[in-house]
Amino acid sequence: MLKKLSLATLVAMGSMSFAGATDLSQAIQGVQLKGQLRIRFYNESDKVAAGTTKKGYNRWRTTADFIFITPVDENLKVVNQLSTEASVYSNSNELGNKSDVTPKAGEIKMYLDYSNSGLHAIVGKIPVSTPVTGKGHGEARGAGAIATYTTNGFTVAGAYVDALVGTDTVKVGGLDTYAAAAIYSNEAFGTAQVWYFNIENLIDSDVVVSADITALKDAGIKLHADYASNNLAAKGAKTQSYCNVNASYSANGLSAQLGYAATNKDGGLVALDADAPIAVLGVTQQEYVINGMADTSAVYANASFKADKTTVYAGVLAINDDSAANNDDTDTIVGVKYAYTKKLGIHVYYDMLDSKNGVDNNEFRFEARYKF
Repeated sequence: MLKKLSLATLVAMGSMSFAGATDLSQAIQGVQLKGQLRIRFYNESDKVAAGTTKKGYNRWRTTADFIFITPVDENLKVVNQLSTEASVYSNSNELGNKSDVTPKAGEIKMYLDYSNSGLHAIVGKIPVSTPVTGKGHGEARGAGAIATYTTNGFTVAGAYVDALVGTDTVKVGGLDTYAAAAIYSNEAFGTAQVWYFNIENLIDSDVVVSADITALKDAGIKLHADYASNNLAAKGAKTQSYCNVNASYSANGLSAQLGYAATNKDGGLVALDADAPIAVLGVTQQEYVINGMADTSAVYANASFKADKTTVYAGVLAINDDSAANNDDTDTIVGVKYAYTKKLGIHVYYDMLDSKNGVDNNEFRFEARYKF
């Protein structure tokens, strides 16, 4: 039979339960906070809103990232990232005053971060930032470990991810993912890197070679090149390859870039995500990748001018699809960026997509992003 407990006994038990608790001011001492708050408004002229048959809609999109960095000692820290995102869609032709609100709190990461004498390692639920995965809000993350060791300009890296999510081109999920890399960086020359990826029962080998040549930086010229070759694990799968080269020039606030990319006739699927560094071409916002498109090439160019806090820019990307799909596209963009403060930036653009076999669409976007 349960005995009645006196108020004094209950109070004593409560005191015992919280005896080891840490004072809030002590708990947060030394903790660093960084992240971003972002508001975006889109107007689409001809895209079809989800759940409707009418063209054109507005979208309000808000995101927030809070990254807490807790030092354990001079070499070890605990990192916890909390992220949220929500979108409101409206279509006056069909939805009327009804909006589709889609909040999600997807990105929660927590991991140990260790650095000492050239060694850096992260272990836990980690961000996975590589040439074939995207980075930042909503991008690749997984449970596993990544380690790098750097000495005299040379870096070697290794990674194992037990479950990889946040990739939109290739869904990996719980398949084991392995990666290894060798990177060389020299102030006079630039950076060259080689990556190898293997995904259990999905990709036998995905090899990426990239170079950023800065030997002509005093003349304002930079060169970039990517090459990737992917062998899928499926029986009878053929090797898919991709290349991308560009040259850029900068002087007196003016910048310009011209580039070319191509895939082979067997697919060109080398990146897991459309926002992967190796996949993104130029500055356009609706069409900017040919990764995964067979027998396709793209030419892209952009230019910008910066004066004080304001940057104006324009860009174009033309896709020539020689496969049976024949998905030729031309995407053109004009935009302006304004640094309201060092932490708050405003970005407005108008992007015009002309698609041969797809949907033509004009996209207007306003963005305010506060970084801390």
